[in-house]
Amino acid sequence: MIINAKDISIIRYSTSENWVKNLPNANWLCILLDNNRSRNYLNEVISKLIHHDVCYVCTIGKSCEKTHDLVDEEIIFRVVDIENPYLPKHSILTTWHTDFEEGIHFAIFSAQHERVLINKIVLLDMTEGAEISRINKLLDNYVTS
Repeated sequence: MIINAKDISIIRYSTSENWVKNLPNANWLCILLDNNRSRNYLNEVISKLIHHDVCYVCTIGKSCEKTHDLVDEEIIFRVVDIENPYLPKHSILTTWHTDFEEGIHFAIFSAQHERVLINKIVLLDMTEGAEISRINKLLDNYVTS
């Protein structure tokens, strides 16, 4: 679906499916929805987001602050590591939002990058589908407004 001139998609994180194949490789923002996944799953996701050249990550959900901190930690680790693990040529911006609706609204209507024109937004659902109906209702409201 297109909202605010951005292609919006929802990807459900799963350990049994290749969710990564649906990630864009340029000009995209990730809304990372997590309600309390363990760190090893989050580390995997964060690494794959970086390898797909994400330019902005907005975390929402019950553990949004922790998830945001993990994203920032991984970025900083990659900046200072002697072996130079992969980082995109652009900076990766991050925000966290305790209010679910405000976080999605910010990502779609306000988030901007200084060097990259964001034209795709992926809402990565790590809640095992628990928030899908809430997400769809909110996005449908944006489409009809």
